Amino acid sequence: MTDVHADDGMPQPGTRAHDLLLAVLDHIRREGRVDLSLRQLADGAGTSHRMLGYYFGTREQLLGCVMRQLSLEYLARFAGRRPTSRVEAIRGTWEMFRDPNNRLQTQLLFALSSAAAERPDLEIPALTSDLDNFAAGLTALGAAEGLDPERAAREARLIVATLLGLYLDFFITRGSAQVNDSYAALIDWVSRSSAGN
Repeated sequence: MTDVHADDGMPQPGTRAHDLLLAVLDHIRREGRVDLSLRQLADGAGTSHRMLGYYFGTREQLLGCVMRQLSLEYLARFAGRRPTSRVEAIRGTWEMFRDPNNRLQTQLLFALSSAAAERPDLEIPALTSDLDNFAAGLTALGAAEGLDPERAAREARLIVATLLGLYLDFFITRGSAQVNDSYAALIDWVSRSSAGN
């Protein structure tokens, strides 16, 4: 499995595993849904389920890589521009969450979260890495805003969890006013925290 990074399970560009990942992603885009078995994913990508299992492990680990690939493609649209504050990072993530063109990523997030809840022993390195990378970025931004490292790290995980909860609430309630109010409260709290209040 030399095609795959050990830390997050993502294949390196230019490898057979990466080509397979892109083929699976293309198939999922054509289908417009993620509730596909490993065999269906393999058929759509022009390979065997054994080959996908060899490179990616479980169906959920493969779908985690698909979700991470979608995140990388979305971030590439910003041509290297990075947020300079936690509020900017939160706003950018909220826009990404609510972008109707990101519907597949939404389906993947909820499908993988459900699988992880049902099977506590299930490991999805690409999904975990995505959340950890976001939290690490928020931690660094918080420290740059003057927070001590421990507080910056605690608040980063709180922001990640809050955004995920708001995202779920947004879909359950079809974008209710309460969700928008809670999002505004999150922005207000982070702004005050960054200002030392």
